[in-house]
Amino acid sequence: MEINRELFGKTRFKLLVAFSLILLAIIILVTDSIDAVITNILWPLLEGSSEGKTVIFLGMIGLFIILDVALDKSKFINDKFYFNDNNRFRYLLATILILLGCAFFGFIVELYIRQSMGVSPFTILTSMHPYPSTSSPMHSHAYKSVFGIVSYYMAPSHVNTGISILKYVAPYAYVVIPVWLVSYITGLLAFHKMTGLNKVVCIIALTLALIGLLDGGLYSQPFLIGIGFLWLMYYTNDEKLKLKHFIKPVVIMGYILLVAMICEVGGSDTTYHTLTVINQSEPVDMSEYNIVECIQDGEKTTYVMNTTIPDKELITSVFDKFKDKSDATFMSWNFYSYFDNPNVEILNNHSV
Repeated sequence: MEINRELFGKTRFKLLVAFSLILLAIIILVTDSIDAVITNILWPLLEGSSEGKTVIFLGMIGLFIILDVALDKSKFINDKFYFNDNNRFRYLLATILILLGCAFFGFIVELYIRQSMGVSPFTILTSMHPYPSTSSPMHSHAYKSVFGIVSYYMAPSHVNTGISILKYVAPYAYVVIPVWLVSYITGLLAFHKMTGLNKVVCIIALTLALIGLLDGGLYSQPFLIGIGFLWLMYYTNDEKLKLKHFIKPVVIMGYILLVAMICEVGGSDTTYHTLTVINQSEPVDMSEYNIVECIQDGEKTTYVMNTTIPDKELITSVFDKFKDKSDATFMSWNFYSYFDNPNVEILNNHSV
């Protein structure tokens, strides 16, 4: 009887936490009272400028907790899926590998888009219709655009659902639907039999990885944090966390981050910005960008710009210039422009 009371107390506490998180997500979604505060608190994890990812993050954690409680009551699932004590770690490894495989495939899709359009792989795609959305190999919205079909009609108007990108990534990006669902289920089965802090970390990490897969892809902040901690939970083997458990996850994530830095820095154009416009329908005043060269090639118009405008400002400016006047643009990036870094001036002076 004492055990039952203890179990009931734990279950009641879990459900209280779960419904509190879901309620908080709903409040953030429908009001403006606390969304900025919570979004800023979670920014280091989610890298989100709007409350969209915050709502999904809190809601998913709440749902995971509810489903975890439900699995406690299911004798069939516990007998069927946990006949071996190591099964939970097999589920966790499967989840990690599936998520990594899907994220890498999304990276390949981004490269394929650019190859098929005849532009550099190291460019940022801006699709203009029905509203501007961006995607790049280093921060992909290919999978986000798939779920954008649904969220476009549900999300607040200021939340970018990425639906504009879908026309360029379909049908390949649809693979994310079964992958996301399978990863959700195998991840749930993985952390269900974990204990204490390990379970909490695994739930948060899985949620981050699933969100990052959609919004940002392989090299996004949420995905890298999530996958990194999932690897840590796998090598911890549900034991008390020790320093030795960090070695393999750090090595694995180190390789991924190294490739990311090579692509980000190696793909930077520190001399000029190259802007390729697809199906430009009318003239645009480009005088403020110091155009060095303009090349017309069929449906593509390529502008070579010698401008010092930082990438983020330049992308926003291109939105305004070419909205309703083109289908899409591809712009090269300069990694150093995202920082107040003296290397920018050094590199620019060296190139001159």
